Amino acid sequence: MKKVTSEISGTVFSLPWLVAKDNGLFEAEGIEIEFVRAAGGGPAQVTENPEDINPILGHVAFEEGRVSICRA
Repeated sequence: MKKVTSEISGTVFSLPWLVAKDNGLFEAEGIEIEFVRAAGGGPAQVTENPEDINPILGHVAFEEGRVSICRA
């Protein structure tokens, strides 16, 4: 079975993935899925310069190599 690790970032965005796991859909396809909780984004930044905004918003698990797929 292929092992896949994915980040979850809240029920609203992760519900389809969690339901699929609970219903055995990943297992039926030969995938062992593991979920890693997303780090919080921290307090909101106020800026006039769009270059100051971090587009990742705390979702660094893929960049750190802790997950094998990135869901954007």
